[in-house]
Amino acid sequence: MNGNAKTAAGIGGLVVLAAAIGAGIFVWSGSQAATWFVLVGIPLVVVVGITLYVRGVVARSGTSEQQFVRTRARSVAEEFQECVRRVNDLEAAYPNWSPGVDARLESIEGDFRTEGVSFDLESGAFDLGKGVKSADLQKFEQLSTEIESVEAEIESSFREFGAAEQERVDDALERLAEVDLASADRGSSPELDPEKGATVPECRDAIDGLRSDATDEIETAIGTVREMGRGDVRPDDADAVERDLEDAETALERYEFGTAVERILEARDRLRDQFSGSFESERESLLDLIDAVDRADVDAYVDAEYVDDVDRIESEVESLDSALDLAELSRPRADLRRTCIDMIATMERDLEDDVRTLREADLPPGYYAEPEVVGERFVDELEEIDDLDALADRWSEVATQLRDALETANTKAAVVDAYDDVADTIETTLEREGEVTGDDLPMRHADQFLGLYFRRNDGVEFDPDVPVLRRGDVETYELAVEVTYERGGDVRTATLELTDGYAATETLETRIAGTATFPDVPAGTHTLAADPGDEDFAPVEREIRVDGETTIDVEFVERGLREQLCEDVDADMEEVLPEMRPRLGDLFADEGYVSTAMDLPVRDSHAPCLLAAWAEETAYDVCRDGDDVVVYDREQLERELTNVVRYNVEPGDRLTFDELERNFLSAPVPDSVVRDAVVAVDADADVEYSVTTTETAIEVR
Repeated sequence: MNGNAKTAAGIGGLVVLAAAIGAGIFVWSGSQAATWFVLVGIPLVVVVGITLYVRGVVARSGTSEQQFVRTRARSVAEEFQECVRRVNDLEAAYPNWSPGVDARLESIEGDFRTEGVSFDLESGAFDLGKGVKSADLQKFEQLSTEIESVEAEIESSFREFGAAEQERVDDALERLAEVDLASADRGSSPELDPEKGATVPECRDAIDGLRSDATDEIETAIGTVREMGRGDVRPDDADAVERDLEDAETALERYEFGTAVERILEARDRLRDQFSGSFESERESLLDLIDAVDRADVDAYVDAEYVDDVDRIESEVESLDSALDLAELSRPRADLRRTCIDMIATMERDLEDDVRTLREADLPPGYYAEPEVVGERFVDELEEIDDLDALADRWSEVATQLRDALETANTKAAVVDAYDDVADTIETTLEREGEVTGDDLPMRHADQFLGLYFRRNDGVEFDPDVPVLRRGDVETYELAVEVTYERGGDVRTATLELTDGYAATETLETRIAGTATFPDVPAGTHTLAADPGDEDFAPVEREIRVDGETTIDVEFVERGLREQLCEDVDADMEEVLPEMRPRLGDLFADEGYVSTAMDLPVRDSHAPCLLAAWAEETAYDVCRDGDDVVVYDREQLERELTNVVRYNVEPGDRLTFDELERNFLSAPVPDSVVRDAVVAVDADADVEYSVTTTETAIEVR
């Protein structure tokens, strides 16, 4: 039997002996004596046993009891050293982590010092003093247990710190994601879940990875906001924005994610506030130009690629809804300008090609009249227009002119190009059947082919109503169109066009009335389209029947301002008005008038029609003032003029319209409106003086 076994057997024997003695005492002396023996005697037996065991070990190893205590003291001190250094290392790496064990560490350090072991909690170094040999061995066992407890608390605290760090990062990045400066899809680290019981090294790796990813996201956000301020429009407060972003970078170096995000959002808000007006104006101008392209209806005369580009640009512009997207508008702006101008260039080239074809052809008189737009070069002019609103207006005018010219030229050029082949078919069918109808020609514009054949060949009759071409003499007659305007004015140029199998155009210049003559119009029904050449009057289009020498009357009726302003507006203003009515009413109450020059809650292209409709509904008056439309109260205007005449002028005084508007009138109406109102004031019996007007002023007599 070895020494350990002997020692253990000895201790066991002592315990058995103590139990036997306890039983004997219980039998001979009673339970009270036995109880005292259990409370006092048995612990003494255990202590004796441990002492025997230690001495046995010491005796066998040749080590003294003091040396054993010193060895155990070193072992426990090394445990404490590892614990202290771990805490110091974690606190250095994560300054905002506080394990909350400082008091316990200091207490353990004090216990070591009591037992002769000196400790430096800053470095973790320790020294076994001479007094450790006489230290209490059981005290070191207690210290070892206490150290294990502290280490468990440190691990728990660090896991909670990791979970808090995850939450802190998530909160910061969530704020960036809300304004599209960070990804909304982010995962979490399971190691940072306190319930998972991860070790400190596992938590450290997870925290470091979390911080690295968050730093990348926030650095990207800083770069994005910095780039927002580098567009064509520079912010006035660029220095303050840059300071905010530099503060964010400094905070990020300290892993202060919340502070970094706060500074980024402050910089973003500065940019948004400064870019807001410019963004809305630029975006509205782009959408107005796109709207002008849609209303021009030129899809049939430009490449489909251009139409697709405009649709793409519209979607791109509508997707931008923040003032911080101002820089992003520069690309669709450039693309849209280029596309619109390329459309015009294409239409110019196509019109030139069609007109060249028609010029080179041997056309009968009256078959085609070149419009004035032929030969014009609009591209250079449009290239010079930087303002998008001005570009939209001019582009719309040019595109409409080219579209109308192409509509006629394309058809007639196509007919001329294919005429020789089709003429053979017409000739053959005439010889065989005696007549040719539009159904006999399986192609577009059959009536145009038949009409051109009729013009080029004698001995045939043409009825454009069917249309049908027959052998025989065709009767033609003179058609006189007597044109009158409902109201006289400056010289206007009326354009009269006959279509449907017979095409001819005549123009007439007049102030109020005149006559245009078409000399050889074939008998039948034709369409007459009359353009007054003055937007104050409505165009006329109707069918006419020519059976002999014919005279017809065309009267251009003056149309209301609302009809003029709403002519090219697709939206139904009656549906829009209920929503706009409160806003317009408030503006009128505040300013005394409403004008398209104000910031109205509709597209600029729709604003004139909206105001005209609202004025009609409210019984206010509406007028043009240059490019603007103004809604005003005529009665209020007359009252203001009456007060001026009564109280502010004397006979012989002269007051310019500019002075009137600046000092006395609530609404910026044009001079013509003031003149009309002055006439009403002069007719007022209560006005003492006579008031007249000149081109620029009113005069009191």
